Amino acid sequence: MRQLPVPPPGKVFWIAVLCLCLGLRGHALGLTSSDQDSSSDDQILIEAAARAKVLLLGVGDSLMQGTMDAANNKANTQKGFMHRVWSKLRKAGRKVLFVQPFLSNAGDRLNPNKIPTNLGVDGEDMFSLVGLEYGKRVGASTNEEGPQFWCDKAEPPLFTDMHDRVLYPINLKAGEDVTQLDALIWHLNNRAAGVPAIVCFWVGNNDSGLAALGLGGRNPEFLPMPYTQIKSKLDYSLQFLLDYGLNNGEISFSPFSPDNISRNLTDEVDFIAQYDHVMLRLNSEADLTNTDIFLCTFPYYCDVGYLFDRADLAYYLSGGGYQVPEFGGRVSLLTFFCMYALQKSGETSSLDQILQQEHDLVLSLTDSREYQAIKSRIDAFNRIAKTQPGVHFIKTGKKLNNLFNRGVNVDGTRLTRSWGRGGSFSIDGVHPGHTVHAHIANLVLKRMNQKLRIKAPLHDLVPIMKKDPYVDHDGDGWVKGPAGEGSGRTRILYLLRDADGDTGSDPEGKAKIDYLTTDEIWKLVSDSLLEEVIDIPAMRAEAERLGLWPIKK
Repeated sequence: MRQLPVPPPGKVFWIAVLCLCLGLRGHALGLTSSDQDSSSDDQILIEAAARAKVLLLGVGDSLMQGTMDAANNKANTQKGFMHRVWSKLRKAGRKVLFVQPFLSNAGDRLNPNKIPTNLGVDGEDMFSLVGLEYGKRVGASTNEEGPQFWCDKAEPPLFTDMHDRVLYPINLKAGEDVTQLDALIWHLNNRAAGVPAIVCFWVGNNDSGLAALGLGGRNPEFLPMPYTQIKSKLDYSLQFLLDYGLNNGEISFSPFSPDNISRNLTDEVDFIAQYDHVMLRLNSEADLTNTDIFLCTFPYYCDVGYLFDRADLAYYLSGGGYQVPEFGGRVSLLTFFCMYALQKSGETSSLDQILQQEHDLVLSLTDSREYQAIKSRIDAFNRIAKTQPGVHFIKTGKKLNNLFNRGVNVDGTRLTRSWGRGGSFSIDGVHPGHTVHAHIANLVLKRMNQKLRIKAPLHDLVPIMKKDPYVDHDGDGWVKGPAGEGSGRTRILYLLRDADGDTGSDPEGKAKIDYLTTDEIWKLVSDSLLEEVIDIPAMRAEAERLGLWPIKK
C-alpha cells in the first residue's frame, strides 16, 4: 500500500516553501485564482471543453455520496447534489464523463464493472481520505493505517467496507490498493489527452461531525441514548451485554462531556498538517493540467436537525401532556426518540431526568467547551481550507448556516434546521433531503458558471420541494420519508415517518408513530442496539458467548 508520511505540524512553513518549489501557485493547477482570473486561461479551457469531454470528479464524504436516512442506495444517490450538478452540466451542452457507484438497498454495488468518478465515501474525514484513522478520535497515541479506508478487494463478493463498494475497480486499474485520494490521482493521471477535469472537493465535515452528533469513536464507542432510563425496557440479555460493554470501556452513553467532545474533534494543528499533506500529494503526484478544483466550505455541524432544542421537544412531546422544562442545550435525535417512546409507555417522569444530564446527553449551548467549541473549530477548519491557493471556493458553509438559522423560502414554504417540520433534512436529521440537495447543487453550479464561463441552468426548487418526501406537506411536524425498511439505527429512524403518509388524514391533526405497540417499539430498539454494538470485537465475542449473535430467525 502506498502511503506518504504525514508531515509533523511544525513543518507547515517548510511545506509552504516546498509547494512554491513545486509550482503550487494559482496557475499551477491549470486553474485561475479564486481571486484573480486570467481570461486567456479561461478561454483555453472553454475551447478545450467544446472539443472534448469533461471529466467530473467528486471527492468527499456522505454529502458527496448522497446519503439520506443514514442509508446509501441508488435512489438516494440520484437525488444527491453531485448527481444534480452533473445533470445540469449536460444541459449546458457539456459531454460530461460522470459515473456514480450505485448501491442496492442491501448495500451491494450495482455496477461494479464501471469505473466511478464520484469517489465520495460516507464517513470520510481528512485522515481516512489517505487511509489513516485519526488516533486521538479512537484513543490511540498515533494515527494508524486502517484497512477499511482502502479499496483492496479483487472482486465484489469479497467487499467488506464502503471504500471497496465505492472505489472498485479503480484498485484493479491502478494495480494496487487505493484510498479515495489515490483514486482521484489515478483519474487525473489516466484521463484521455486533452480532456479537462472538474473536481468538486468537500472533505472535512466529519472532522467535527462525530463530536456534534455524539457518535463514533472506539474504546469506547459513543451512543447518545439514555441507557439508565430505557434499560428496563430492553431485552434482559441485551441489558447484560450493554452492562458488559459499559464496565469494560467498550461503549459510552455520555458523548457530550467536554472531554469526549474534545476527543472527537480534530485538533486544529492536526487538521493543518493533514490538509497540507493532502494538497501536497495532489500537486506532486497528479497531472493537474486543465483541472479546476471547486472546494466547498463547512457548515456548522452542531446546527443540524439531528439536535433538538427545547422548542423542538415541546412541539413533539407537549401533545402528550409533558411540559418540557428549561434546559440550556440540545439532545440528539436518538435521545428524542427514546423520550418519545418513554412518553408513549406512560413514563414521563424519566424525561426530566434525561434533560438533567448536561455534559452527558445534553450538548450545552452555554458551556464554551461544548457547542461553542465545535463552532469555533469549524471556523478554524474553514480558515485553513481557504489558505489553499489555486482553487475556487464555494460558500456552502455560510449559505447552509443561513438556511439552518434564518430559513430559506421556497414558494411560501420556509425551510429551516428543525427536524421534520423544518423540511431541510432527511429523517436522520443530518443529511439533507431532496430540496436542500438541489439548493446545494445550485450553489455549486453558480460558482462553476462564474469561473468556467458556462451557462448551466439551475434547479427550480419548487417542483422538487412539492415531491420531496422530507418536506412536511401537511403541517403536522412529521414527514412521509421513503418506503421500505432499514437496519440498525435506520430501523429506528423509519419509525419516525408520518403514520398517515403526510396527507393530514389523522383526525387529531398530529401524526403518530402508533402502528406499533410500545412492546414492539422496545423490541425494535433492542434489536437495533444489538446491531449497532455487534461490530465491536469484544462485544461480538460476548454476544456470541451469550447466544445473542447471530440472531436466530
